[in-house]
Amino acid sequence: MKQYFLSALLLAAANMGAVAQNFKDEGRIIPLIKSGEYSPQTFGASQMRWTCPEIEQVLEQLGSMKNDDFKVYANKVKNEFKLYESNQSGSKFVVAQAIFQIEQPRFLEGNLIDHIASWLKRQNGWAKKIDIDKVNRQISAYGSVNIATHAAFFEYYKVFIEPSLVIQLKEDNQLLISFLVSNYRNEAYTSSNESPLSSVSSKIADVYPYVQKSSYKTTYAKALVGTYQYLWGFMLDLRNELNGNFSRDKRLLERFQYEYSKDSLLTKYGEPTNIICDKSVVQDIHRELRFYENAQKVVFMGKTIGFKDIVSCKIDDDPSFIPGRTTTYGTGISFFGFGFGAKETSSTASRTIHNYVVNIKVDNLAAPYIRIVTGENEQKAREIASSFEYILRHQQTTPKKIVTRKKTVVKKNGR
Repeated sequence: MKQYFLSALLLAAANMGAVAQNFKDEGRIIPLIKSGEYSPQTFGASQMRWTCPEIEQVLEQLGSMKNDDFKVYANKVKNEFKLYESNQSGSKFVVAQAIFQIEQPRFLEGNLIDHIASWLKRQNGWAKKIDIDKVNRQISAYGSVNIATHAAFFEYYKVFIEPSLVIQLKEDNQLLISFLVSNYRNEAYTSSNESPLSSVSSKIADVYPYVQKSSYKTTYAKALVGTYQYLWGFMLDLRNELNGNFSRDKRLLERFQYEYSKDSLLTKYGEPTNIICDKSVVQDIHRELRFYENAQKVVFMGKTIGFKDIVSCKIDDDPSFIPGRTTTYGTGISFFGFGFGAKETSSTASRTIHNYVVNIKVDNLAAPYIRIVTGENEQKAREIASSFEYILRHQQTTPKKIVTRKKTVVKKNGR
């Protein structure tokens, strides 16, 4: 079976060139739109596909070795999957490494790294130690995973591994996943006790099946099989996650749609005079108020409104009142106003939660008003209202043209 082995620099960042066809930064998006090479429709139509046939090959091979006697099973695994030995320290490790090929790659590198890191945090045993290095396009993580359980007489044993994981985005659209495991942690339990009675850490190379005379043969036999099954099963789950939920880079597609819409409005109305938006959310043309003074247009929520159609604007507040509360703690008892025992009293102050709304009336039967909710953000409400008040003031000061009909004089002959 073809195997990939880690170099001594497994946990160091590799020297990697630019990723072909990928978008290293968002600055490459706008030229593609302006050139007409991409539109949101054409860009979103194609899907990325993440492939690694070696995963199925290894899992099938592990399945073909299966034996009811785990000691026999573990010896087959030991003979087929050799431990990796470090040239520097002489230590031996279980290694699992796979390369995902990416078909039709269209993603921002940072978005891919963020997606994988988010998925990794949701995996059991991996949330505590995750380091993200976007400069080198790399995620390093350390997990703690239960990979085997074995019952024996009055006790049962749980074996844990603490694998080191490195995920690197390399050149030529390859995603490298590398695992390194050196030790087992064997914990003994009883059915009546949830806490371990004992915990022993052992190097994988120092126990069964690598050392035939070691203790806990069946426990460590299950651990070796479980280690390889877990590591390759993990990579299968990651590949399925990418094919299921990152076949399109949704954040990149949203950016394409935003730039495409922005460019279309620029072509129609010129440069915007003012843009009001919430900078804390993802850029979305439908969540922006765009004012085009030269074209006398306001664009909001996919609707275009002429300046002349704006009738009025005002800010309303629909607050909600939360009364204060007094709570007494303790075992005090009161008889006719006399208290006995210790008591503590705490109180919370009453407060008002504002809900600011900007209401704009429009001289348009299809959309007679615009309602913009800013919640507790009074400053944003005033910023929006000020822009519409500016439009209304300039409407009032602009003299209206008076159109007079030309009189027609009809002369009667002979009179």
